[in-house]
Amino acid sequence: MAVKNTNISYGSVAKAFHWGMFLILLGLVIIGYYMADLPGDTPEQLGYKTGVFDIHKSFGILILVLVILRLGWRMINPVPKMPGAVSKIEDLSARGAHMLLYLLMFVQPIFGWLLTSYDGYSVKFFGLDLPALVGKNKPVGEFFEEVHEVTAALLIIVFSLHVAAALFHHYIRKDDVLRRMSYRQEE
Repeated sequence: MAVKNTNISYGSVAKAFHWGMFLILLGLVIIGYYMADLPGDTPEQLGYKTGVFDIHKSFGILILVLVILRLGWRMINPVPKMPGAVSKIEDLSARGAHMLLYLLMFVQPIFGWLLTSYDGYSVKFFGLDLPALVGKNKPVGEFFEEVHEVTAALLIIVFSLHVAAALFHHYIRKDDVLRRMSYRQEE
């Protein structure tokens, strides 16, 4: 398998970014919804809740780093061409959806970091304390908590449309759109 992208397929680096980030984002969404209702009434519960939040924050910062690296990789690697049967509007829609996914993957961790900073908590990146982006301000923190939740919902929606489009191309159109990102390509 080629490391770099070709005209017909993504390379191994782009595929690793794609599928690795998918797994991390899926885990972040699951943990995010799980941790929202965790009790913190006893010291044991609070310790567990803090640990879960720290895991969520660590992987959120990892996504921020990975999306920056992924965008850099994308800039130096041409995106494979769409199959000839794809219309201009479909191509434009796919490009727009990808740009929106990148934007959401970039701003989502920043909003999380902001809400954490405004709430007066630290952001740990796998044990390493990161600096607060802003000073403590609970009302603004509550605003960014809502923004973080709305952005998560938007990310889920756009991701779902992305998956639906890939499955449509694979099972209905029977073209190579999905295979370009697959590790099991037909030769």
